[in-house]
Amino acid sequence: MADTQATTTLLKTVPFLRGLSGAAYASLARRARERHFKAGKPIFREGAQGTTLYIIKHGEVDIVKGQGKDEVRLVTRRVGEFFGEMSIIEGMRRSATARARTDAALIEVPGEVVLRTLLKHPTVLLETARHLSSNLRQSDTTMIQRLKKKNAELRRAYKALQAAQEEIIEKKRLERELELARELQDSLLPREMPPVEDFAFAGQSRPAEIVGGDFYDVLPIGPNFFGLLIASVTGKGMFAAIFMALTRALVVSEGQRQLQPKIVATHVHRLLLQLAKPTMPVSLFYGIVDTRDRTMTYVNAGHSAPLLRHPDGTIEALPGEGTQLAASLRMEVEERSILLKPGQTLVLYTSGVIDTTNAAGQPFGGDGLKAALETAPAEPAALIDHTFAAMDEHRGQDGQRIDQALLVARVKG
Repeated sequence: MADTQATTTLLKTVPFLRGLSGAAYASLARRARERHFKAGKPIFREGAQGTTLYIIKHGEVDIVKGQGKDEVRLVTRRVGEFFGEMSIIEGMRRSATARARTDAALIEVPGEVVLRTLLKHPTVLLETARHLSSNLRQSDTTMIQRLKKKNAELRRAYKALQAAQEEIIEKKRLERELELARELQDSLLPREMPPVEDFAFAGQSRPAEIVGGDFYDVLPIGPNFFGLLIASVTGKGMFAAIFMALTRALVVSEGQRQLQPKIVATHVHRLLLQLAKPTMPVSLFYGIVDTRDRTMTYVNAGHSAPLLRHPDGTIEALPGEGTQLAASLRMEVEERSILLKPGQTLVLYTSGVIDTTNAAGQPFGGDGLKAALETAPAEPAALIDHTFAAMDEHRGQDGQRIDQALLVARVKG
């Protein structure tokens, strides 16, 4: 039992009980009892049955709704304050949880005793209704603010999720486009070199990204001719690969109609300008070999000069100058011819081979390429592997930044 006198004094501090008679206070005090709760211990739980009124004699009590991550602290009650009054009037289950915030001493008054007392004092009952309405509005305001905050967080999370999903979809779309471009590029590079008597070929392309702008080919042209083609589209990535495919298709088409490389290059240049603005220049080396006497007639449209390795190991660059295709409206190239002799090896390459740099910024350069060729095997595929290995050794741990391609034609004998 609680100390009647002390409990009476405490009851008189409860706002909605003010106006009761002394006898009414005393009657409530006699029916009250004192209970103690350790910090963190629940006094009652949300949804539980009960109509007891609690007055805090010592300590603090939290009134909360929900549980776990969704728990919301509505208010903290302190010494002289009370809680549990809502269920007295409503006669319903607890609408919130009461939990001791600190060690607490509470005065419990049975709800039915409080209600009978209030019914005997109509003016006090009216004040009680006003007080409960005020408390209810305060709780509702707290919950509404919490819900608004939660809704704002959910909106932000939803927008972030939408953005992430859109990014994933876009990423998958781009990956698919790059995959298709890669398949396109792979389909354009020769899987097998055409059989040509007295010649052996090999080629390899290494794009800096999934797709690139370097390409090469050996093109059969009738019974006595074949073309050697290597080119590089300025830039890298998907657009360069597509422009590369367009350029190759035009060279193949024009090459079947013309045996003069200069005319082929000129026609391809004009067609590229008709199909696209002069914003993606193409450097190109194109030679046509007459297999009857091994004469190669060629043009160099702003491309790296091919290297010719002689049987004695000496290396020379093929002369010839010209401007890139589709670089501007005007394009000029000079057509030259050379006799290919048994034992000679022609090495065609893109600028990415000699422009490859190491950590110090030093390029592999023409000297590095010549040094690699001087010690390279005679067989074309092995020569390419040897050259790329030398270039990779020069580059070191730095990643490949530019497209690279090699095409090798060796005259047997």
